Amino acid sequence: MKVFSLLEKVNLFILVYFILLCLINSIANAEEVPDGQIAYLSGEDVDTLHVHILDLQSKTEKTISKASHHGAPVWSPDGKSIAFSAKTDKGLSIFIHNYETDECHALNHQYSWNDNPSWSANGKCIAYTSCEKGLVDQKVAVYELENNKEEFWGGEKVSSILTPVWFPKLDILNAMNATVSQVTYTEGFDIHKFFDEGYSTGVLIGVAVFPLESKRLTTELVIFSKSQATPLPKELMLESTRFEELNPQVSPKGSSLVFETNESGDREIYYLGRKGISNISNHHSADWNPVWSPSGEWVAFESFRHGRRGIYRVFPETARVFPFVVSADFDCWNPTWSPNSEWICFVSNQTGTPQLYLKNITGEKIIPLTNSAVNLAPNWRPKAK
Repeated sequence: MKVFSLLEKVNLFILVYFILLCLINSIANAEEVPDGQIAYLSGEDVDTLHVHILDLQSKTEKTISKASHHGAPVWSPDGKSIAFSAKTDKGLSIFIHNYETDECHALNHQYSWNDNPSWSANGKCIAYTSCEKGLVDQKVAVYELENNKEEFWGGEKVSSILTPVWFPKLDILNAMNATVSQVTYTEGFDIHKFFDEGYSTGVLIGVAVFPLESKRLTTELVIFSKSQATPLPKELMLESTRFEELNPQVSPKGSSLVFETNESGDREIYYLGRKGISNISNHHSADWNPVWSPSGEWVAFESFRHGRRGIYRVFPETARVFPFVVSADFDCWNPTWSPNSEWICFVSNQTGTPQLYLKNITGEKIIPLTNSAVNLAPNWRPKAK
């Protein structure tokens, strides 16, 4: 039996200590990946994009193979289904995919072009833009999933409405209703019928396209129910027809909204709440694509303020902006929040091809999730309520 000398024992102890230290450091530096699923688009080009679903813990992946030219996936509020647009022999249709059963079917449409699906808060209806000709005749269709019924909302006053978004609750609209005598609405708009319909079947906000005297087109935000529609009152908004308003996003509690506008000469993000309207991105570079955290506390957005496109987050109440992932060497875009508002998945071209990455809002490490083809438009599956 070999007897170790004192020097050999000391060297052995140092070696074991060094190995344990490396192991501890490795564990400490490893970022724990959260659980959950992320739906996204993957393919070689626009023609081959299909919806994929990645499970973060098992690293397994599902692919939805129905139709072609898939559009950005959107999870239902309960996380059970995904809505997306896809090309068929009948045109562009809205598809519903059940995540648990893998069943997938297209909705029946009156018109051949349908896109930009948005789920109602109860998950029973889907709103989307629908048209025959193009930009100036887009209507908002609302599909009742239980009755397989499609109908068009907003009445006949507004010729074209894009990108419909549901109000999950009517808090901000209730505040407007309380001050109805102080607010100016479009002629013919029935405020009482609007709220009756809103409490019964819901309210949407969208982007209305309308012509100016100069024969060019501009946009403004419109709220609408089944039969009523009106631009957001001028007492609440920036009063001008010289700029455009786009991409409205309602907070999870329904008490405020953010949107994009070029009122300052470049694209900015504005916040509309009970205390009025304010510019919360406020920079001479372009800022766009606001995305609320599920907690309703933060808004993530994209900005070119450091040269290349990066992702930032802002606290809307104070307009304090914090960089999230920014680099002089690559671009980052398309943020989507985890259900607990602690992580953001995003797209970056840091390897040359757009891929999905993950980062904790308080951490530094960027975790790659995909490494093949082109991967875009991530959307994090919400937790069932």
